[in-house]
This record gives sequence, C-alpha cells and structure tokens, in this order.
Amino acid sequence: MLSNDEQLARLALSSAFEPGDESIGALVAEFGPAELIDRLRTEPNEPDLGRFGRRWQSHNWLQDAAIELERALDDGIEIISPGTPDWPTQLDDLHERAPLVLRKKGPLGLRQAASRSVAVVGARAATQYGVWVAEEMCAQLASAGWCVISGGAMGIDAASHRGALALNGPTIAVSAAGANLAVPASNHSLFARLFAEGAVISEVPIGANPNRRRFLVRNRVIAALAPVVVVVEAALRSGALSTMREADAMGRMLCAVPGPTTSALSAGCNELIRSGGATLVRNADDVVAEVLRVSDDPGSLAQNAATINLFEQRVIDLCTPRSMSVENIAQGVGVSVEACTATLHLLERSGFVMRTVKGWRATSVGPR
Repeated sequence: MLSNDEQLARLALSSAFEPGDESIGALVAEFGPAELIDRLRTEPNEPDLGRFGRRWQSHNWLQDAAIELERALDDGIEIISPGTPDWPTQLDDLHERAPLVLRKKGPLGLRQAASRSVAVVGARAATQYGVWVAEEMCAQLASAGWCVISGGAMGIDAASHRGALALNGPTIAVSAAGANLAVPASNHSLFARLFAEGAVISEVPIGANPNRRRFLVRNRVIAALAPVVVVVEAALRSGALSTMREADAMGRMLCAVPGPTTSALSAGCNELIRSGGATLVRNADDVVAEVLRVSDDPGSLAQNAATINLFEQRVIDLCTPRSMSVENIAQGVGVSVEACTATLHLLERSGFVMRTVKGWRATSVGPR
C-alpha cells in the first residue's frame, strides 16, 4: 500500500512538473518520490537534479499538495497512484513517462473498467459520418460490456462517450485539465454524466487549465490504458494520430475506420489502412474480434504464458474444468470480487479464460 507521505510527494511532484517528463520519471524511479523531494529541498544544485532543483525551490509545492488533498476529499475526487488498488498496471508500460499520480472524479472503478476497454479517438471537427460511426460503435461496445476510453474533447471523443452512455455503459475521459473541470465548456452536460456515471481522470492538479502540451501528452495515457486504439476520423496531420503512434510504440493494436477518399478528415485513417499501420474495422464486432484475436494465436499465447504469475494461475485453475462464478473464484483466491473481475478480464484479453452463461471457464489453450 502507498504511504501518506508518498502520496503527498507524488501530488507535489505532479504539481511542480509537467506530466510526461521522462527525466522526472527516471528520478522518481531511482530515488522514490519522498527521497527525491528531500534531495530537491536539501541539494537543489546537485548536477543530477538539473533544472528541477531551481523549480522546486521556487514554490512550496508540498503545501499545495496538502491543500489539494483536502480539496479532493471535499470534491469527491480519488487520488490514484502506483501501489493503490485502483491503479491500472498497464500504465506501467509507459515506464519513466507513466503518470506520477491520477486524479479521478466519478464512480467508475478505473482498474476494473480499463481491464476490458477500447480507446476511441478522432477529429475534433468531425463530420456527421464520423460522429454517427463513433456513437454507433461505442454503443455496441458498451452493450457488450466494454469500457470506452477517450479524451472528452469535441467531435469523435464526445460522440464516443455519448454512445457508451446511451447504453449505460462504462466510459472514461482522460482530460488535459483538472479532473473536476468540464473542458471544453461546451461539453458541460456530457461531463456531468461522466462525473455521475463514468470517470474523468487527469494527471494535472484539481482546477488546473489545459494547454497545448497537456493535450498532446495525455494521449499517451489513452494509448496505454486500452489494448486496442481505434481512430474513427483523422486528417493526415492530426492529434489523434499521435495517440496511434504512442499506442504502436507500446505494442497496442491499431484499428482505423475507413472514410470517403474525398474527405480530408478521413485521409489519416485511409493512409493508416493503406500502409498496413492499422487494421480496417467497420463496427464494434470487428474491434472486439481484433482485441480477442490473440486467443486464436498459439504463438502469442505461448509468449503470454511466460508472464502469468502465481495468482493468475490460481484464478485459471479455479476455472478448470467447469465454469465458475466470479464470487466463487474471488473467495477461492482470497480477493475482492472487483479485483478478481479485473484479473479475469485481463486473462480473457490474453485468451486464457472465457465468459459463459454460468460464469468463467478456462480455455483449452491456457497455460498448464
């Protein structure tokens, strides 16, 4: 579990320094957040600390963090860090660029929802075609129990969240602003529903305004959270394509929806498909088939089997040879139903278990 001192330290560091700074991430990995702050406070001119010592000395960041903790309690905002139960471990694939801490507003459990998720991104100035495709696809994903992750922006992002919410499905907005803010303001009603039914997460302090860099660096979080990223509409020079590049660098699956050859807003998608950079998808069924196709690939399963830990193996063993309810599995391995469900979703993604009408059952190709 994360100590109060470490949580405060992570909040303070995330306020003092912009998200996604690889150098700060490397220092946190080397020293730990609390010791790093001690060094910034007592040895600000140490060569290894570079410019960070001067920045730290310029303001009382720990006081800001303590104030933010109180505000989080008042505003119903959860602080999520590596080591806390709701931290999605797939964010660790970002290594030194992983978020130092996340602020979350909304009732949706982040770890469990992200364990069975699809990221959907695209143009802000979307066409009616793009909006319709995003809403339909995400409504279908929601009806099948998949969480939709997007950025809360205008256009394709907003359409993706709306589609999921239309079926009362889980959806997460990764915001470039404070987790308590509706940005853009024109999406106020959408954010009201996200706060009430889904989740809005952010790396920046509560109440912080976005800037151009924060919009770009949050794309890496969207890419890391889901096993597959779908771009619905994107021009050849589009912020949505930066999300695809981030996803590709982490080995995520890339999908694109084709559009008219005459549409500039589909040119980026069409080029991804033409060049083989992304798989063509038409609807939610295509997307889910892409997410789960690893279960039909014995080579991929053999590779994944090497990474199965003892806890996951115990879960798989309980699902053999007959279907078991998540409650019985959780009891058998001694964890909460929520934690067990998240693990089952991750194992399903790798093809080791499958859902049946009676619960969960191990597949015939699971690790033995």
